[in-house]
Amino acid sequence: MVGRPLKKIQCESYTRGSKFTKQCLCKGYLKKSGFYRCKFHGGASTGPKSLEGRIKALRNLNFLKNKTEEEVQQWIKSKITEVSYRKKLSTK
Repeated sequence: MVGRPLKKIQCESYTRGSKFTKQCLCKGYLKKSGFYRCKFHGGASTGPKSLEGRIKALRNLNFLKNKTEEEVQQWIKSKITEVSYRKKLSTK
């Protein structure tokens, strides 16, 4: 809300730099918990961690939409080995 500082809804978290005595001044968005949180204090999702969750998320992409679960698993494993191979080359 540029130009309207009195209309801005602030984040309800406290900053660590002030030893939790000063409220964050960023613009807040309403979360499911009922509190206003900014982009720094909101706790954004880091994505699925399990293999089943990753497969389910990747099946929503256009190029993997019509693939079977086995084909998606092979695609994930090829990407993992490709990344680990790049790490080995960069450390040498």
